[in-house]
Order: sequence, then C-alpha cells, then structure tokens
Amino acid sequence: MMTQNDIIINENNKYIFRTSCFYNKDGLLIKSYSWEVKEHLGIIILVHGLASHIRFGFLKQNVNIVSNEQAILIDADDYYIYEGSWIEKLNKNGYSVYGLDLQGHGESDGYQNLKLHINHYDDYIHDVIEYIERVYQSSISKNEKMMYITDNSNIKKIPIYLIGYSMGANIILRALQLLNKSNDNLITKLNIKAFVSLAGMISIKNVGSINSFKYKYVFLPVIKMLSVVCPTYRLRKKNRGFKRFPYINDLMNFDKLRYKKGMTNKLAYAVIKSVYILKKYINDIPQNIPILFIHSRHDSVCAYEEVLSFYNNLYNTDKEIYTLENMDHVVTLEPENEEPLNKMLTWIKKYE
Repeated sequence: MMTQNDIIINENNKYIFRTSCFYNKDGLLIKSYSWEVKEHLGIIILVHGLASHIRFGFLKQNVNIVSNEQAILIDADDYYIYEGSWIEKLNKNGYSVYGLDLQGHGESDGYQNLKLHINHYDDYIHDVIEYIERVYQSSISKNEKMMYITDNSNIKKIPIYLIGYSMGANIILRALQLLNKSNDNLITKLNIKAFVSLAGMISIKNVGSINSFKYKYVFLPVIKMLSVVCPTYRLRKKNRGFKRFPYINDLMNFDKLRYKKGMTNKLAYAVIKSVYILKKYINDIPQNIPILFIHSRHDSVCAYEEVLSFYNNLYNTDKEIYTLENMDHVVTLEPENEEPLNKMLTWIKKYE
C-alpha cells in the first residue's frame, strides 16, 4: 500500500489525479501519481527520463507554442495540463496510468538530500520494481492480497504494460534483466505483458558507442575518477539545448520542478556506465516479453544506430522497432507526438 493517498480535484470539482508516496529501502520518500479509469483494460506504468519528472514528461504544459522556435508561458503555477496529453489519451483508451518521480527528481527525495544525485544506479531500478509491486497490490482486493502472498494462480490478473522514456527505458530494461535472473517469478506474478521504449537511452551520443575509444578511454575513466574524488560536484551544463525544436528548451526552463543545474559526478558516472551494463547483460532480458522500440532516426541525444544494433542483438521472439522520421529526442512533447502515441496504443492492444 502507498503511505499517502490524496485525490486532486480542480475548481470544477473534476477528478484530476491521485498522489501517493512510499519510503524506499533507503528511507527516501518517493512521490507517485495515478490517473485511473473504472473497469480498465490494463495498467500502464510510466518511467520518465533524466532531469525530468513524470508530469513534465507525459502531460501538456500550460504554454502557448507560437512556433517551433518559441513557447510563451501562460501559468507556471498551473503548469501541467491533463487535457490533450498522452495520459488523457491513454485513459480514453481504457488504461489506468501510474508513474513515479525517480529519486532526486521532481518531488521525490534525493540521496544525501541532493537533486540529480544517486548512490547506485540500481537504486532507481529497485525503486521502480517496488513501485510496480505496490501498484499491482493496490489494484487487487483484500482476499486477492492473501492469495498473492500464498498462491496467486487464481487471481484475476490485470495486465501491466511498462513504458519508459529515455533513461526511463534504460531503467526498465535493466529491471527486466534483474527480474528475469531472480527466483521470484515476478514478471509472471505481476502479469507484466509488454514494454515500450520511447527514445530509449541505449547509448549516449555525446560519449560515443561503448566500444569507441572516446567512451572506453576518455569519458568512462575520467568521470569514474571524478565520481570518487568529488562525487557531489556537479558537471557544468553546456547550453546546447534542442535545436530541431527549440521551444522544447522553453518548456524545460518554465518548469519549476525541473532541477536546472547539472547532475553530480556520481550520477554522471552511473548513467554513462549504465549503457555498458545494459548491453553486457542483454541476454538476461526475458525473451518472452514483447518489446517495442520507438526512436527517431534524428535523435540528438541517444543514437538511433545504437538502438537498432541493440534491437538486432535481442533474442526476443516478439520485438519491433518503429522509426520516426520527423522528430528529435523528446518524442512525447514535440510536434507530431501523436504518431508515437498512436503507434504505441495500437501495438499494446495486441496484448490485451
């Protein structure tokens, strides 16, 4: 069960969402949100990307997008809009939607009380696995909870679909690896039906392929040293921003919950190493889980070619890669974001 359960109502007495929170294994308070529908077809659990949070990633922003170059802020205090968002469309298609703010992101606590900082990368994974279990248990009755503890073979199981954006996709893939190697049979027990990677962090374009000289002999050893010598020192943020659709930079800057400074050296090392770990244990990804990769050919953050290579090396019997031709990295907020959303919905419905 969640430790808190507040229903948020707007001025028109209309149900918006439910907020919850729980304490993770290290005592950090993790904030979560749910947008539920009655008699749902299934549960969708969303995991956001680095330096973001769940509402920024999957709701609309209260802005006026005047062009691909610029957005004008309407209300920073009422910034996240349900109407017209990915979450609204998922609800309208019969899915209850759940998501958490990863530790050190959004409204969740951070390790050593710092934002964009982590002790171990797998702490993200353990939080997500615990959250999936909590969502599953909150969706079943008291009698079914007793059966879950003893024998859950007779429980009417609600299908769970996992969707990760950017680093969130990396986290879910690593979670599937760990779950597949455990003896708990949680993938079956929790009825995890399928996974969708949106602009997944299979690689990081700026640091190169894991086999490249730049990655192996420059970025990885240097940031490893810095993570030991000065773990909480923050990398200086280079003001690159997104060039294909610059208004995305405005959306990020307007958001009060996004931490505007760089990540710590310790988190930077964990993130850079995570793409190596993911590929090293690629064969631990359960082969019976359907996986859809949605990725732009022109992704400026996570290289399309690396995702294609990862896809080709997967042994999964049911896998698909869907290539976007007119988008960059922030596929949930860019123009034509209905294309990946519609593809995802059509694909998920095959597994109801």
